[in-house]
Amino acid sequence: MADRFADGAAGALRAAGATVAGGDDAAVGSIVVRVGEGADGALVAIERTADGMRVSCSCGRRPCAHLGPALDVFAVAAPARPLGGASLPPAPPAPSSASGPRSRPADAAIAPRLRGLLDALVEDGVAVGSERTDAALEDLVRFLHGVDAYGLHRSLADLRREMATARPSPDRLLRAVETLEAASRVLDRRIAGGTAEPGAYELLVGRDVPLDELDVREDLTLLEVARNSARTPFGYRRDERFLVDLAGGARFVEMVPVPIDADYPLLPNRYGGSVGPFPRLIRTDLAAIERGPSPQRIRLMQYRVDLGPQDEDLRRLSVAATREVGALYAEFAALAGALGVAWPCLAIFAPARVVFRDGEASLVDAADAVLPFARAVAPETCAAADRFLGRGKVELVVGHLLLLRRTLALSPLALLCDSPRGERIFRLR
Repeated sequence: MADRFADGAAGALRAAGATVAGGDDAAVGSIVVRVGEGADGALVAIERTADGMRVSCSCGRRPCAHLGPALDVFAVAAPARPLGGASLPPAPPAPSSASGPRSRPADAAIAPRLRGLLDALVEDGVAVGSERTDAALEDLVRFLHGVDAYGLHRSLADLRREMATARPSPDRLLRAVETLEAASRVLDRRIAGGTAEPGAYELLVGRDVPLDELDVREDLTLLEVARNSARTPFGYRRDERFLVDLAGGARFVEMVPVPIDADYPLLPNRYGGSVGPFPRLIRTDLAAIERGPSPQRIRLMQYRVDLGPQDEDLRRLSVAATREVGALYAEFAALAGALGVAWPCLAIFAPARVVFRDGEASLVDAADAVLPFARAVAPETCAAADRFLGRGKVELVVGHLLLLRRTLALSPLALLCDSPRGERIFRLR
């Protein structure tokens, strides 16, 4: 049987030269205990206040699965005493479900509960909520209590928090539901004996693949065309840097995790990203590329950043752009088919013209098909795009295609347009 954590900690303190301080712990103001690992780990803080003691957990969930193990440490280290000073017998061991994470239930047990929640969200409305939605959400939360199950806890926490607010964020609701839907599709494929498309689950949850599983490429000339930052349900913000291979038009993304929670583990395989100001022309001597749908995730292992981009670089970028709205629908459908769920699709669109209505711009191709902006999701960047589009000619718009009410809309990230110093790429985020 492994040594108790409290006994090991006491031994380590004595070995470091600590002595008993006569029971006077007035100098101790707070203690932080880490419980669990990975996405479902958390920090439990016990702080001394003027009114007594305050306990908090970084997971933010109620009920909290991390408080039991933390209590267990203190129960072993110093059994509770009444005010008179006589010691009480040690508390009985907590049930296994409270003293640590349970083993993960079978996929076949998780899948119907998750699907039931998603069905209720679709039928009753994700932003409105209903008794049936609340019941399905609470049922799944209780079932997964204390379990490391594909990082679903943070998606469920995001969903529950947004549904409880007076003005929920459409972007956060969309991301939470999309991630839950993606996890449901992955579970369904595993139950049926299949596997997800290569790179699909890694794209959805932001997991880094070990280096020995990546394809190595040499001598790439990459132009950075956009940047984005999005909060994920897995304890970190995901910084994205979108790159285009000027030789063949292939699209890549550097996906760099930035911790939000203090307990986020910086694992050995985590890629820290390249450096340099936007936009960058990158001469890549060695790169590692993950298998998967476009844009493929890339890690720049050996590279140099050139001054630029120059006019010829921008011309080659324009050649790689899509010029028909119908082709954008095809790109979106191809990505959704590969992932098994509608997912933001990187688009580089060269509009034939721009039309304005009530000061709001829309992009139009040569066949008069219209691509609107996703104003409900990204109102600030859409408003910034309107200002640029109203000033002069725009060659390209880079952004994410989103499916909103059965219609594709573009959430803009960057523009290639005229300026007093010639054509330039302007970042909107």
